[in-house]
Amino acid sequence: MLNTFLFVVLPYAALALFAFVTPYRYFSNRLTWSAYSTQFLERKTLYWGSNSWHYGVIPVVVAHFFGIFAPDAMQSILANRQALILLESAGLGLGLFALFGCLVLIVRRLVTPFLGPVTTAGDWILLALLLFQTATGVYMGMFLRWGSQWYLHTAVPYFHSLLLFHPQAEYMSDVPMVFKLHAAGAFLIVALLPFTKLVHLLYVPFDFLKDPPILYRWRSPKAGG
Repeated sequence: MLNTFLFVVLPYAALALFAFVTPYRYFSNRLTWSAYSTQFLERKTLYWGSNSWHYGVIPVVVAHFFGIFAPDAMQSILANRQALILLESAGLGLGLFALFGCLVLIVRRLVTPFLGPVTTAGDWILLALLLFQTATGVYMGMFLRWGSQWYLHTAVPYFHSLLLFHPQAEYMSDVPMVFKLHAAGAFLIVALLPFTKLVHLLYVPFDFLKDPPILYRWRSPKAGG
C-alpha cells in the first residue's frame, strides 16, 4: 500500500499539478513568475549560500536526468571501475557542497531580521524539502556505496514505466527506505514547484540580456527636511 502511494499515486499527482498549475500561473499572473531578489537586504551570506547550492545541486540533477534519458551511455561509463569511483566521489562532494549551501540559506533567513517580512510559509516548506532531499542524497552517497549503479537498475526503469503510463512500483519495492523517502521528496518538490518561487527555474531569461541594468539607490530624507 505504501509503495503504491509513493510510486504511483504521488508521482502522477505531482505531474498533474505541474502540468496544469504551471501554465495557469504563467498566463494568469506572470509578475509572480520569479524569485524575488533579497540581495539588497543581505548580500554576504547570500553569496556563499546561493553559489554553494547552485554549483552543488545542478550537476547532480543533470546526472540524474542523464541516467534516465541515456542509460546505456551511463552504464558504459560506470562499467569502468575508476570512472565509477570518480563519479561517486564527485557526486558526494557536490552533494555536501549543496547541503552546505542549503543550510547557509536557511540560517540566513532565520538570523536576518529584514528577511522575515518577505519570507512566506511556502519558502520555509520548500527550503525544508530541499534540505531533506539533499541530506538523504548525501546519506546515500556516504553509506550506500555504488548507488549510481543500482540507480540504473531500479529507479531508471521505474521512471521509464512512469513515462509510459504503465507504472511498475515493484522496481522500488525492495530499495532501502531512505531511497524511497528521497524519491518521495523529489515528487513533493515537483508538486510544490508551480506554487513557489522555485518556478523561476523553468524560465530562461534570454530577453533580459538585451535590457540595460537596473540601478538601485537608497532613498534617504533630505537634511533638515
